[in-house]
Amino acid sequence: MADLDARLLEDARRDEEDGLGGEACLNWAGRFVGFFAVLLFTCLASLEPNQFGLRKNVITGVVSTEVERGGLHFLGPFKSFIVFPAAQGTLKWAWSDADRTPVHTRTGADPQDPDSGGQPISISCAVQLQFVPSTLQDVYLSFGSFLAARERYLLLAGNVVSNTAQEYTPTDFWSKRDVIAARMLYKINHTLWHQGYVMAMQFEMMKVDFAKQFEDSITAVQVAEQAKVVNEYEQQVQRVVQHISVMKSENEALIANISAHADATSKELRAGARRDAFNLKQGMKAKKYAELRDALELSSSQMGEYFKIKSVQGQTTGNKVVVGLPSVGEPAKARALSGEL
Repeated sequence: MADLDARLLEDARRDEEDGLGGEACLNWAGRFVGFFAVLLFTCLASLEPNQFGLRKNVITGVVSTEVERGGLHFLGPFKSFIVFPAAQGTLKWAWSDADRTPVHTRTGADPQDPDSGGQPISISCAVQLQFVPSTLQDVYLSFGSFLAARERYLLLAGNVVSNTAQEYTPTDFWSKRDVIAARMLYKINHTLWHQGYVMAMQFEMMKVDFAKQFEDSITAVQVAEQAKVVNEYEQQVQRVVQHISVMKSENEALIANISAHADATSKELRAGARRDAFNLKQGMKAKKYAELRDALELSSSQMGEYFKIKSVQGQTTGNKVVVGLPSVGEPAKARALSGEL
């Protein structure tokens, strides 16, 4: 019985030792998995879609020329990304919502006033920059970070805008603003590429402020010029109006002459027609009276008496007139002379 108890105690002791060994194995396995997960986590790094990443060894400080963009990347142990934007970024000089206040500078001398030395101006503008993967290492080695590089670009671009503005007269900022903006973009891109390893893609001159006194004088000059142009147009209008009036008078005189000539011609034609009608009528009367005289065989004195009778008949209406004539030979002739013919 004692041997059985001893054997049971020995088996229990062995089972306990086997349990402790299994727990130890599980503990070591868990520790290994955790260490591997931590190591794997430290070897991975992610970038936003619009980000460039330079590989950097956090122990040695070595920066690789290899550039990654967007996504999850396996870097290896003790390495990380130095991040730069891959999309175009904007530098802005303005009074509000900007990186710097407007660029304060002067224009070139006005040819009409060479002793003035130009006019003070404030230029509100903006430039868009683009990082190039091949030069990102140079950017980091020169400036140390994106923020430091950005501050340097603001200084460089602002100086270029200030210096370029002095190449142009005040009037050019009204008449050649697109030319000035193109010139500034060219010089900004040249400066930033050689001194900042970045490209200037676009430039916009949003506003140019002159001194109030100068702007008032320019406004007064422009108003005077516009008034001069308006007066010139009014003179041209009056010239056209006067020309129209002269043409109207000439046409009315021509119309009056034509009307007078037509009236005179009309009167002349009517007078000639009345004359011709009278002559034709008188000629026809003479012809018919001659035929009457020959038919009735009347003498001249008898014809005279006939005309008297006709005259008397013309003075009476609705009544027969009987006139006696001496020495009438034939009854038919007497009846004719009595007015019944």
